[in-house]
Amino acid sequence: MKILILEDDSTIAFAIQSYMKRFEIKTDIFDSLEAISDIDMNDYDLAILDVNLPDGSGFEYLKYIREYYDIPVVMLTVRDSEENILTGFDYGADEYITKPFSLPILKARMDNIFKRRSQDGEDLTFQELVLDSAFKTARINNKNIELNRQEFDVLEIFLLNKGLNITREHLIDSVWGYNLYEINDNTLTVTIKRLRNKLGTYGDNIKTVRGIGYRWESEKL
Repeated sequence: MKILILEDDSTIAFAIQSYMKRFEIKTDIFDSLEAISDIDMNDYDLAILDVNLPDGSGFEYLKYIREYYDIPVVMLTVRDSEENILTGFDYGADEYITKPFSLPILKARMDNIFKRRSQDGEDLTFQELVLDSAFKTARINNKNIELNRQEFDVLEIFLLNKGLNITREHLIDSVWGYNLYEINDNTLTVTIKRLRNKLGTYGDNIKTVRGIGYRWESEKL
């Protein structure tokens, strides 16, 4: 995998580059729009863009990318207002992360982008439980079950990671993202409880992993 980093803060760019080496991910670093003017984005699997650049706006470069390429884009910026976050998504960002940030969370967000794209238009299934990721619907034995967005997203993460332990922190960050005002210590616990109830016998597949989080039991129960 090869990613492009458009970031004028050399310390941040170097930290990302060093961390990605652990996963054998190659990185090219650029510090301005001028430096990136002749780049073919088809050479990269993902782009990380800052917004505040010395010669322009990362938002405008994101608009350019979306006109010509389908590459996943992560915005990485100090601009944390709701208006800026919405602008990033309106212009086509796959993720929007504000500084200061966690390198493991950045990597997890990148992984989620590729998981979402690999599943785009495909159903996720477990026995008679089926999730339609495109239309955000769920059904058991061809009967729809009513899930809100957070319940659906949690269930989707479970089915994408069957048999793996998933931390509470990862679930909260992936599902609620920047809407942190929605979150308190009990929010995830309540969501999991509602999800278990709505899934009926399939709810038993959600196992609590003490001190870590949860796991979707991949074996038939």
